[in-house]
Amino acid sequence: MAKLVALMKIRPDISLAAAQSLYEEEHVPLVMNLMPMIREYRRNYLTPSGAASTGWPDFDVITELWFDSTADLESFVHQMRQGEVGRRLRADSARFLVAGTTRLFVVDERRIDSARELAR
Repeated sequence: MAKLVALMKIRPDISLAAAQSLYEEEHVPLVMNLMPMIREYRRNYLTPSGAASTGWPDFDVITELWFDSTADLESFVHQMRQGEVGRRLRADSARFLVAGTTRLFVVDERRIDSARELAR
């Protein structure tokens, strides 16, 4: 399985609650409809208490996307960078995110589901 992580910044002129509503209720269904190669799609919103010791980073949302294959991930990235689907999704996300600031990373995820699993 292949994974992509995106770091995104919420527009400063709208509230976190408004941004979350737009993202969860409107943008996510649009993405899933236009990008069927996505296997799993998670959004992680930073909370003020989570950054208290280090200061606030230059992003507010960490999005995780899983794909069945590297080819599916590459297709997603290609469509986001070029073509009508990417243009449409970028325009929609500009309603709640700062346009042009999203950073994408292909990652090698390592997962342990419990301490018991680690002890094996």
